Amino acid sequence: MKRLSLLFCFVICALMLNAQGFHYGITVGSTMSKIIEKTEIGLDYPKSNKMGYQVGLAAEYEILSFLYVGASLNYITKGDKYKDNFALSKINFGSFEMPLQIGYKIPIGNVSISAMVGPYTNVAIVGKRTFIPREEIVPPFEWNFEDTPHAQYLDNEDDVFGERWSSYKRFDSGICAGLRVGFKNYNLSANYSRGFVNIRHDETITANHSVFNLSFIYYFNAF
Repeated sequence: MKRLSLLFCFVICALMLNAQGFHYGITVGSTMSKIIEKTEIGLDYPKSNKMGYQVGLAAEYEILSFLYVGASLNYITKGDKYKDNFALSKINFGSFEMPLQIGYKIPIGNVSISAMVGPYTNVAIVGKRTFIPREEIVPPFEWNFEDTPHAQYLDNEDDVFGERWSSYKRFDSGICAGLRVGFKNYNLSANYSRGFVNIRHDETITANHSVFNLSFIYYFNAF
């Protein structure tokens, strides 16, 4: 997947250098992320989505009137949270991400509707754990946070990126797909991305990023 992403990026850059149909701009948006974790016996951890944001630069090249390739470089926040009656645990990542997509565009008057798909590459640069027990609630039995999914969040001082069972890998890649509505220089995009890389070091757990994002894109040069 990493080699495919680099090849796709090279092709896009080569096309853009020779193109009159090249457009560039900025993008901002919100994210709703989750880390999908499964144990070696197939048990899912019941985690919740975490809200975040993304900002970045976007570029697009029209191959044909209905076909284009695009790329963006974003700073994006990801992670997830686990909450029960006794505590709240969260993991937060700040990453640089580059999605590379090919899109099919359908014009409807002054508006266009597009469907896109392609690989992405992501490198996390910062990470933070948070564990907040709810002290006002006393469990009716002896409660051990280490017997729940809270266990991986308990040590707030432990390095988020490392080799321990509770640590994560910085690199991720996967596939993203979405829909976009455009009007002149303005575009609204909704995407879903799923990571292919197991980002946990724990051999008994597989963990993959899952992210929905809603983005506004403004292209400086008109279509």
